[in-house]
Amino acid sequence: MLRLKLYENDNTSGPADLEAAYVVGQDRVPMRGEVRVADGEMTIETRARSAAAVAVPWKVPGVGTVVLETPRLPERQEPYNLHVELARGQMMRISQKREDWGFYDFEAGAEHYAKINEARAQLIEAMTAGPGPAAAKLANDAIRRGVVAGDELSLFHANVFLDRRIAAGNLVKRPLGCRIDPEQTQNGCAERLAQVFDYGVLPIGQLDNDRSGRAARDPNIETWLNHLRQKKKTVWAEGLLTLDPSAMPSWLARAAQDYPKFRDAAQLHIRSMLKAYGPYVHTWEAIRGVHAHNDYRFTFEQIMELTRIACLLVKQTSPKSTVVIGVTQPWGEYYANDPRTIPPMLFAEMALSSGIHFDAFAVDLRFDITSGNPQMRDLMQISSMLDRFGAFGKPVHVMFAGVPSEQAGDGTSWRDGWSEATQAQWCNDLMRIAFSKPAVESVAFQRLIDRDVPDGLFKKDGSPKAAVMEIMRLRKELGV
Repeated sequence: MLRLKLYENDNTSGPADLEAAYVVGQDRVPMRGEVRVADGEMTIETRARSAAAVAVPWKVPGVGTVVLETPRLPERQEPYNLHVELARGQMMRISQKREDWGFYDFEAGAEHYAKINEARAQLIEAMTAGPGPAAAKLANDAIRRGVVAGDELSLFHANVFLDRRIAAGNLVKRPLGCRIDPEQTQNGCAERLAQVFDYGVLPIGQLDNDRSGRAARDPNIETWLNHLRQKKKTVWAEGLLTLDPSAMPSWLARAAQDYPKFRDAAQLHIRSMLKAYGPYVHTWEAIRGVHAHNDYRFTFEQIMELTRIACLLVKQTSPKSTVVIGVTQPWGEYYANDPRTIPPMLFAEMALSSGIHFDAFAVDLRFDITSGNPQMRDLMQISSMLDRFGAFGKPVHVMFAGVPSEQAGDGTSWRDGWSEATQAQWCNDLMRIAFSKPAVESVAFQRLIDRDVPDGLFKKDGSPKAAVMEIMRLRKELGV
């Protein structure tokens, strides 16, 4: 059993939601374990006897509320200081990325190295201050310095390699897209999308069909397909197959009680969608999030078989289309609580090693308040995660990048709280980091126009938010 002490402070820094804490094992894969908090102490029990880390949403002054991880810690009698261990985990991640990026003696980075050294010195002071609140206070400052230094180093790295990529002409020519709510056809939605983006993502895979295989023709989808064709924009289809009950036809969900029946029904559904919309779609997200949603208790082998079937059917029926596999919640925190799921990196590795025919990964980077995954990540974690997917050797598309433009209570936040300005800054930083990666080919944003929550790029009346101006400005800088 691991024990970690928490200390009270002025509430400007510290844990934001201890109930959302989870255990992390080797290679940063979440693992099952019981996390309890009582009397100022966090206890962690796991079935494995190996060292384990803990990930905790943490309030960091000047940064916002982000998920931080301790290093993997062996069990011992006396408790660890959670504040000190989170600071130590952050400095370890910075050291690892500096080594990966070769940023130890890069002269232009001297300013950033100095800030990292300051954070390290603060950590050393905290580690030598002895047990108690004094060490926690010093560690909180080390956390703040470390996260800020990590973000700045990530942006510095992004700008260096983005400039190189622009100079080499390695950016694709149509790299920006946005998800479309088909019901939103008012306020010149099509014109607004055409002004900013190269492609639109439509939830075609969620359309209903009947048991005979006839796809229901959705008039809103038809309208948007006509708009996109007239504007000479390409079409992406979201989630042709998913195991999320809320995003699949009701008859298909009922068939999921028996795997063989579901497999046959899923093939019928996929074929009907491809027959109805294949001529209009340029890129199919053949399967989406099956590693994270498994309400039907399918086995690992069955999930991989469904992935193979979905990709193969698209390849056979629409051979000129691009086939992507959608990865949601790419840090895999869901796996800590649901043994029926698959860690995202393992799922990606198996898709490759199993010989499944697909063209790219689509990685979901939603952090909005309605996604079911509101835990915010700092820029270094985003950069590191994209590096890991890029190492698989397949192109990567960032899908549904999104954050809100208004703060909602005490939930996820960034910098001084969500606003139009912070949404715009996050979009800029995300695009710079993403397009600096050689494997990343495109970025698609979560929502075009506000709906129930303010997470779109345009307001309900169709007026642009600051994020739109930022995207357009960076687009001109990229020359695409």
